[in-house]
Amino acid sequence: MFDPSPMYPKGYHPVRLEKSLDFGGKPQRYTRTQRPPRYYITSFGPSRQYTSRHVLDSPHRYGDDPAPEIRRGRSCNPFHTDIYDLGSIVRSCFLRVRLVRL
Repeated sequence: MFDPSPMYPKGYHPVRLEKSLDFGGKPQRYTRTQRPPRYYITSFGPSRQYTSRHVLDSPHRYGDDPAPEIRRGRSCNPFHTDIYDLGSIVRSCFLRVRLVRL
């Protein structure tokens, strides 16, 4: 998810992106490099809540490249595996690189 408000300071029409909110013309806009938007990573479907950062749990397996702890079948710190999963998403979606397992 991303917030385009820096790129479109006065907004834009949600259906007709080339129009301003009031259909009064083109929206004022900037490129991503001129005014970078903020990106947010969201996924609350499989969320869990913990009382401490120092916890061991059996994490969920997501994607085609699970964290090494998951492959070993052990309980681990779910916060560490979240960071590993985030890195995998960045690598596969933004860098277009996949790991090759032998």
